[in-house]
Amino acid sequence: MNPAGGRKPPREAGAGRAAGPAYRPRVRIAELPWYDVPELVPATDALWRGIARHLRASGIDRVPDGLMREGSYLDHWRDPDLLLSQACGYDVLYDSAPDLEPIATPCYFAEGCEGPRYRSIVVVRADRPFRSLEALRGGRLAINQATSHSGTNALRPLLAPLARDGRFFAAVEETGSHTDSLAAVQDGAADVAGIDAVVLALLRRVRPAAVRGLRPIACTQPALAPPFVTSRRSSPGLRAALRRALRAAFDDPELAPARGALLLGDVVFLPGACYDELAAFEEPALEAGYLELPAPALSPLARGRAVPRRGTAC
Repeated sequence: MNPAGGRKPPREAGAGRAAGPAYRPRVRIAELPWYDVPELVPATDALWRGIARHLRASGIDRVPDGLMREGSYLDHWRDPDLLLSQACGYDVLYDSAPDLEPIATPCYFAEGCEGPRYRSIVVVRADRPFRSLEALRGGRLAINQATSHSGTNALRPLLAPLARDGRFFAAVEETGSHTDSLAAVQDGAADVAGIDAVVLALLRRVRPAAVRGLRPIACTQPALAPPFVTSRRSSPGLRAALRRALRAAFDDPELAPARGALLLGDVVFLPGACYDELAAFEEPALEAGYLELPAPALSPLARGRAVPRRGTAC
C-alpha cells in the first residue's frame, strides 16, 4: 500500500500494430509508488534517472525517461511491459503473484528497520490513556488496505492472542493509505493504527504535522521490506539487467543524495520465495479463528481455513 494512494489507469491503444515510418515502440512502464509522497518526488525522480541510465548502459531498450504516475499501479502490475515497480510483499505472496516477480529488496535506515527487514509501528494519540494493546479492547482500528502487510497482516500476531470469540475491536475501518490512517487517529476517528516504519520516518522528516500528537504503543515483528518488482513475463535477461542496474544505482555516488532522502541504505537480492515468510504472520489468526481483519482474496484467511506452512531458504 503506497502512502499516496491508488490511481486510475489509462489503457494503451494500438499496442502490437505493424511498424511503419511514424511508428514508435511504446516505452516500458516504470514507477516507484510505495513511498512517493509529493515532498519526495524530486528524490524519487533522481533515483529513477540513475537506474534508467544504468539500464541503458546495459543495452536495455524502451527505458522511459520518467516515472509513470498516471493511472493505477494495480493495472500497471498486470501489464507485460512493466519494467520496474515496488509492491508490498503481501501482494507478491497472494493476489498479484501471477503478475509480479520480486527482483530485489531495499534496505532502509529508518528506525524499526534492520538490513532488508522493516516493522510496523502501532500508534495512538498521545493524549489518550492507552498504555498497552490490551487497553484498546473495544476500540477502533484504522487499516490502510486488506492487502497491506504493514497496515494489516503484521498486526495479526499481536491481536490474535487478545481476541475473544474472534473479536477484539468494536470497528475496523479501511482508510486507503497509511497517511489517511494517521489522520484518522489524529482526528479521533480511530483509536489506533499500524504504520509502516519507513512511512513514519519519512513523514517525520518531510511532513511532521502528519505524525504530530501521536505516540507508539507497540511494534510488530520484522518482515522483508516491500520488494522492487518487474512483470512476471519479463525475460531472465531483463531481470538480470534490472538487478545489475539497481546494484549500480545503489553504488553510484551521484545518487547518494536521492538515496539519503528516501532512507535507502542498500539493496539485496533474495529469491522471490523468501516472501512466503509473510504467511507466518497469518498463522496465529488461523489457529485462533481470528478473522476480524480483512485479508487478500487468495489468502487462507479470506476462506477461513488453515494451510500447511511453507518453508523458505531465507
